Amino acid sequence: MRWSRVRAVAKKEMLELRRDPILLRVIVVLPVAMLLLFGYAVNFNLKHIPIAVWDRADDRIAQTLVRELGRDGKFDVVARVDAEAELKRLIDRQTARVGLEIPPRLVERIRAGQGVRMRALVDGSDPTFAFQAQVGLQKAIGRLNARLIAARMLAGEAQPLPLELETELLYNPEGNTAAFMVPGIVGIILTQIAVILTGLAIVREKETRMLESLIATPVRPGELVIGKVLPYLAIAFADTLLVLWVGYVVFAVPMRGSLALLLLLIFLFVLGSLAVGIVVSARARTQIQAIFGTLVYYLPSIFLSGLFFPIEGMPRLLQAITYLIPLRYFLEAARGVMLRGVGLDVLYAPFAALVVFTVLMLGLATLSFRKRLL
Repeated sequence: MRWSRVRAVAKKEMLELRRDPILLRVIVVLPVAMLLLFGYAVNFNLKHIPIAVWDRADDRIAQTLVRELGRDGKFDVVARVDAEAELKRLIDRQTARVGLEIPPRLVERIRAGQGVRMRALVDGSDPTFAFQAQVGLQKAIGRLNARLIAARMLAGEAQPLPLELETELLYNPEGNTAAFMVPGIVGIILTQIAVILTGLAIVREKETRMLESLIATPVRPGELVIGKVLPYLAIAFADTLLVLWVGYVVFAVPMRGSLALLLLLIFLFVLGSLAVGIVVSARARTQIQAIFGTLVYYLPSIFLSGLFFPIEGMPRLLQAITYLIPLRYFLEAARGVMLRGVGLDVLYAPFAALVVFTVLMLGLATLSFRKRLL
């Protein structure tokens, strides 16, 4: 082995990297972006959990409890309601993730030395979130209990535990992690197949000069694009149905809502994701560029969609950015259909977001591909 030849080959590779500005920028930016995403998005200490309150007491103890809920930014009171049905409706719509019922006559019952049981409804679809929410509720009620017991002791009276919490987990009372993860796995599969494989397939045609040959045939550009993506659309649907079936049979993942609505959501998300793959491939010259380009789209989708890490634990800036992630809307809608059994009357917002995403990306893909052909 002669090191002079090794150095010559290494120099050649470095020159090729320098002549590929797109790939060089991605290689530099991607590790920093991953570090920032891991550092800020991976946070299980949830803040600003939206909670709805049904205050049947409306006295100073109830008001103190509501203030304790907002202490340290753990909970944000987003609504005050007058019935349990309204609490459940807000949780169904994900306007609130927790509902708290405060019983009547708190002051009278505590003065009489009676223990008061409070009831909380918690969105249990995500076991990690449900645990954090219950800990936050217990902590707030524990602080108020300490103050009430201290006041009674100063008055020379014995006081049992004034307030107790009874929690009801909605949608996933068994805490089945698979029930929460299966819709997310469907989202990962759709993103991988639609974006990564589509982008690589079209770029591969460019590298082998087959794309120019296909363009020279009577096949029109639109027909070419549709023909290229149809197999991946079929594969995505087949894999999705397989995952849903295995999740139902092996892990007892429920399907409480409409399967037709879920398939419509999958179709919209796949169509938009296929368009993303076309846009990436239109701007990439090599398969390596396409791979890194799809990672730029794929990684934020994984970390900022609420797939693995609760959005409530992210900083406010990242929470705002999550509204630009299509996978967030797909997961919200898919979990709504599968776990909560709700329909379009509740899921109209994520459904509309997926429609906008699909239409915009299809338009951008059409423009990008035509410009590339010209």
